[in-house]
Amino acid sequence: HYFIQSNLSLRMSPKDSDDLATEGTIEMNSWSRGDELRMWKNVIVIGFGFMFLFTAFQNMAALQSSLNPSEGIGVYTLAIVYATIILSCLFLPTLLIKILKVKLAMVVCQFMYTLYIGAQFYPKWGTLIPASVVLGLAAAPMWSAKCTYLSQMGTYAGKLKGVSSEALITKFFGVFFCMFQTWGIWGNIVTATVLAPKDDWSEPTAEEIADKCGSSFKVTAGGSSAPVEKSQVYLLAGIYLAFAVIGPTLIFLFLDPLQKYGEDERTEQKGKSGLQLLLATLSHFSSNKYQMLITPLTVWSGLEQGWFGASFTAAFITCPIGVHSIGYILIVYATTDAVSSFVFGWILKRVGRIPVFTLAAILNLVVLIVLLLWTPTISHQGWIYVFAIVWGMSDAVWQTQINAFYGIIFTGKEEPAFSNYRLWESLGFLISYLIGNNVLLRVFMWLLVVWLVFSYLGYMAVEWMEGRRTGKFSVYLCQTDEIPSATLELESPQAEEEK
Repeated sequence: HYFIQSNLSLRMSPKDSDDLATEGTIEMNSWSRGDELRMWKNVIVIGFGFMFLFTAFQNMAALQSSLNPSEGIGVYTLAIVYATIILSCLFLPTLLIKILKVKLAMVVCQFMYTLYIGAQFYPKWGTLIPASVVLGLAAAPMWSAKCTYLSQMGTYAGKLKGVSSEALITKFFGVFFCMFQTWGIWGNIVTATVLAPKDDWSEPTAEEIADKCGSSFKVTAGGSSAPVEKSQVYLLAGIYLAFAVIGPTLIFLFLDPLQKYGEDERTEQKGKSGLQLLLATLSHFSSNKYQMLITPLTVWSGLEQGWFGASFTAAFITCPIGVHSIGYILIVYATTDAVSSFVFGWILKRVGRIPVFTLAAILNLVVLIVLLLWTPTISHQGWIYVFAIVWGMSDAVWQTQINAFYGIIFTGKEEPAFSNYRLWESLGFLISYLIGNNVLLRVFMWLLVVWLVFSYLGYMAVEWMEGRRTGKFSVYLCQTDEIPSATLELESPQAEEEK
């Protein structure tokens, strides 16, 4: 309700102004209140659809290192998921979206997720691996279709309304991720209820925790965990399978086709063969400096999610205090993530992207360094909730604002851009699961610290290059309803020469 009714907006960029001035096929100011409500209905439907689906998948994925620890099968299947996503990112998103159109691509790909949830009833190599491959093939087209839908609808509606498309796209992603991130709340309520510990579980000793848990954790070393009965796993898988079916059903029944927002008029990828679409996806990375520089931060998005979902839950929750505690801690994490998705979108409009991205990086660094020095204990498990809260705040920034940043700097090239986004984020997940399954956690965490610093520098390079290209580097200092935002404008050499 706040997002729909608020009058908050970003300043219109020069590019948006040029687009509006030169657009001759769309009638200006022809936007009605009914169109406005219908537009937000579509955002909400997509949000609910993905929320239901990922309530099932993300919560089941977060339990793989705890429910299926034998030979590391649970984590290895997640690695297979993201290895397959990398391959599908290279050719499937643009091809599948071209064949099925955006809406149907979302629906079909979401139904493909249900195989992975169903495989949890009989979690063996022969069931989990094929299901992981199918899910991986579906993920990249599904996310690309979602991002294309929101970006295209924002661009189209912005031109009709005569407002900044950038502002609308940012709002869409903020609302979507605010809804999407609640998967952790509903799913972990289910997890905490179903996996309640039995009376035969004994707490580990302080010596066992110090030797095997925290930053000293390694998958092959094992750890303590409350026993989980098959009946509990079956009940959990059944509930999550129902959630996974509800998600795509909602999108199929209630989402408007993107044709209503100019899908057929888009020139991107039109008339190209499958090979040409593949080359377009690959060439977007090789020929675009922005894409190359933002790629390390995109990889970081996958690294930090994979580390928290597998390594953190196994080393700092399941090992010292039991698998039954995962649900409660992840409820706190997911609630923080969802609320922060909204809050940081509001803050960004007052201080700009750079301070928000900087804060997220600092929060991640603080958590990693503290966990490297801290040994978890049952008596101090409250600190685990604190770390989950802080990590949820930073994750909200990465998930909402990197997506929005792609939609802003790659306008008109959404499909190959978001395909690259999923490719590199999936590579981050893959690296996270493979490293976390094979090395001491302390080593992995130091690698994360180094990569985060490197990623942040790449992001800042994009901001600086964009500032030089447009002739100014804007730093939002203050903005209220009465006082316009103050900006610092630095003339580029090209702009000074033209003047």
